[in-house]
Amino acid sequence: MKDSQQSENEEKKTTKQEKKVNRITFSQFGNQVLQYFNFEKGILKTIRLLVLNPGEHIHAYLDYDRKRLMNPFKFYVITGTIYVFLFKYLLPQEAFEDAQINSDLEQHFLDAIVDYYHFFILVAIIFIAVFSYLLFRKSSGKNMLENIIFNLYVAGILFTISIITSPLELLISPYSSIFISLISLYYFLYAYVRFFKGSRIITIFRSALSIFLGIFSLILIIVLSGFIVGFISAMNT
Repeated sequence: MKDSQQSENEEKKTTKQEKKVNRITFSQFGNQVLQYFNFEKGILKTIRLLVLNPGEHIHAYLDYDRKRLMNPFKFYVITGTIYVFLFKYLLPQEAFEDAQINSDLEQHFLDAIVDYYHFFILVAIIFIAVFSYLLFRKSSGKNMLENIIFNLYVAGILFTISIITSPLELLISPYSSIFISLISLYYFLYAYVRFFKGSRIITIFRSALSIFLGIFSLILIIVLSGFIVGFISAMNT
């Protein structure tokens, strides 16, 4: 009986020691934040691999190794959120400031673009992915969702390029926009060539066609939606 009670007391003492935790510090809290966003390894490793060889590593993620890259949606959200913060609060917005606003509806639309920029980009990515799927499905064998994942990774790197080169926007604007656009276009085409392989000229043509048709379709839908909303508003007044 005495041995049983002693054993029970030792067990309780061990349990209390296991439950005891150190006081939280700024260092510990910072490490927890980094681990949550996976900044320490995941995002930096993903950026490095996608810059070096996007085709090989995205194929690996899709086919057999989900741990090689950060989750594409998480990668897109993190890079997109950082860029939107810079875009909204730190970078110059001459294009929006100089735009001619003819109605409150147009003003609300421009405000929505600034506030939900990464959402509009996400919609554009889906449209582009639709056409990349249609144009490359026979040669690549990738389904619609795999095309969306590929384009999410590409968009994440394009956000990263914009984040890294954002100081140029403050130093040599507006010429920096041309430079950044050229780098982004080069990476976009480079990623498509590496991922879809085949003839380089045909791949570049189809990738350029994918982005053109995707953006054109999205703009067309937005314009038609604007006309419909405007028409309904006019009918109700």
